[in-house]
Amino acid sequence: MSARSLFLAAWVFLSVSAAWGASYKVLHTFAGGADGAYPNSPLVLDAQGNLYGVTNSGGNNGCDSSLSVGCGVIFALTPDGKGGWKEAILHVFDESAEGGNAGAGVVADSSGNLYGTTQYYGPFDNGVLWQMQGEPGGKWKERILHPFHGTSDGFGCFGLSFNLRGRLFGTTYAGGKHDDGIVFELIESQGKWRDVPIYDFAGGSKDGSSPSDALTFGPNGEIYGTTYEGGPHLTGTVFKMEHTASGWQEMPIYIFGGLPFGKSSDGTNPVAGVVMDEFGNLYGTADYGGASGVGTVYKLSSNGKGGWTEHILHVFSDGKDGGHPSGLIRDAAGNLYGTTSGHNTNGSVYKMSPGADGKWTFTVLHDFTGGDDGGDPSGQLVMDSAGNLYGATNLGGKDGLGVVFEIEP
Repeated sequence: MSARSLFLAAWVFLSVSAAWGASYKVLHTFAGGADGAYPNSPLVLDAQGNLYGVTNSGGNNGCDSSLSVGCGVIFALTPDGKGGWKEAILHVFDESAEGGNAGAGVVADSSGNLYGTTQYYGPFDNGVLWQMQGEPGGKWKERILHPFHGTSDGFGCFGLSFNLRGRLFGTTYAGGKHDDGIVFELIESQGKWRDVPIYDFAGGSKDGSSPSDALTFGPNGEIYGTTYEGGPHLTGTVFKMEHTASGWQEMPIYIFGGLPFGKSSDGTNPVAGVVMDEFGNLYGTADYGGASGVGTVYKLSSNGKGGWTEHILHVFSDGKDGGHPSGLIRDAAGNLYGTTSGHNTNGSVYKMSPGADGKWTFTVLHDFTGGDDGGDPSGQLVMDSAGNLYGATNLGGKDGLGVVFEIEP
């Protein structure tokens, strides 16, 4: 079957109206092969309403010959003006050149260039950080900005973020001096790029380990993030980094309690970063913890004296509300949106709304079935100017290889 035929065969449009009024649509169903498979990372949305993302497998450049799976692809979804969407493959990852298994999703700069990473293989078997530049005629050109060596520059990059000045930062899950991960800045000079580690995590009781997901930047350039492990309980931390005359300084501002990957009063092992409101409060999710051991939504508020107080906004039950939440996004009205991968379920998309009394209302916008509508949603959602939500599922769809979806709340 030709690549064009495969793209057309993979396109599916499904609409399901949930009981609570949200409209759910599948914009694209992945079919494997040249089309890609398992889009397990967040999407990015440009000003024209086009969606961009990566798949973990597919693409016909094999990363695992025993399973006949490819290294993944970079794709774009474009509205066709008739209520449907058209997929285009921008790049197919090659095992030897840039590796595969993209894990950090896609971010875009102010010029519309795309950036992302691969996790494995490549020149040093630790993946690369890549850039895609748009060219005339709708073509795209890939450029490898940095191949990860796995030592001082880390490896396993799961998060890229632009700060308020347009500079690119990231985290690696492992590597660095102590093999506990790093925070780095990607610096460009005369057309060449360098990965500059700005903090090495050391694990142990006073530091975190394995920084998770993307970073958030405060109004004065400070950096906020989370670690999946480390701290005195080995259950992770929320950290803050400030730039001083002697360089970047890191400090944990909250340490999670409980037992690793178990039950607790506050949550444990955050797999996603945090988002900030206009008052400087931070919101995030914990992958584990809570009464059922499947995660929480929390808020951190500064006490004005250097300390932070945690407030639990929701404890997941692994029932209708799902469990094991990913990262949050926040709208102008202060509502929070996120996904759960589920455990005994196929995951969900949810909304949390603040009330005047300080209480929060939790609403499930879509409960995945694992069938044609997808299952196991992965990564943060993205929202357009009309308030529509977009995301991807790692599983489900006609061929069980994932979908891209839209929700109109």
